Amino acid sequence: MTRSRALPPLNSLVVFEAAARMGSFSRAGHELGLTQSAVSRQIGKLEAYIGSKLFVRASHGVQLSPIGEAYAVDIGKLLGEVAAVTEGVRSWSGPRQVTIACSRGIADQWFMPRLTRLRQEVPGLELRLKVTDDIVHLRLDEFDLAVFYRSERPVGVNLIVLGREEIVPVAAPSLPRLDSVADPVIIGIEDSMREWQDWPQWWRDAGLGPPPDARRWLLGDYGLCVAAAMQGVGYVLGWTWLIREQLEAGTLVPMHDHWMQSEGRFYLMRPADRHQRRIVREVSDWLIANNVSNDR
Repeated sequence: MTRSRALPPLNSLVVFEAAARMGSFSRAGHELGLTQSAVSRQIGKLEAYIGSKLFVRASHGVQLSPIGEAYAVDIGKLLGEVAAVTEGVRSWSGPRQVTIACSRGIADQWFMPRLTRLRQEVPGLELRLKVTDDIVHLRLDEFDLAVFYRSERPVGVNLIVLGREEIVPVAAPSLPRLDSVADPVIIGIEDSMREWQDWPQWWRDAGLGPPPDARRWLLGDYGLCVAAAMQGVGYVLGWTWLIREQLEAGTLVPMHDHWMQSEGRFYLMRPADRHQRRIVREVSDWLIANNVSNDR
């Protein structure tokens, strides 16, 4: 069976969604520019395809049948998603428009310090930064370029390695070294979707355990953790590819001799099955040229 034969009549779906939402064939017709009889014919076509009644006659017009109620919920969601995806393609397809997807930590710590230079050095660029930590559900059609840390090499994309994850505890220079404090404030993130290593992995890699009197502070995202550490609140794991600017400026400094290296990488990704537009190539080349390697 081909895909086209597996799909119900699409015009009928649009009419059904409108009629279900408004509870009226006549109001649905007014919204869609159809007569009431045309709406009724489209609903009948869909009912014939499904093999079940979607509406029942009522004294005040029509109402959804039990099957129609369940079907309307799913169809409403699906048509909403189709509309959102289509609008994204329609409204963001200009010759100088680029969508870049990245995690919140990469957006805050890596992209933000580079945005002014990017604007100045890539003339006419229109940028959409799609920020999400849920890379598992990120579709390839949602971005032109993406920058993410992945513990395994991604598939379906062309890849450039931007950096390797290297982790060391850091804090404001006013704090003492981590191994000299009995009750440090340990700052971390409560985030189950993140692939990056956190304190348990660092303690284990260092062959150590947290001090018995250590206190945990869990903040909402990595940007908040870094900001708190810069204020002297406590110690945060420094993913040094992300916080290169703070380390170079001395606002954060390493607080232990053990640097943990992961097998994962920070990747610049581009969908492999899509033609690379000129502006996408320009931005990709700029990001590579303006990347600071974290290899020691």
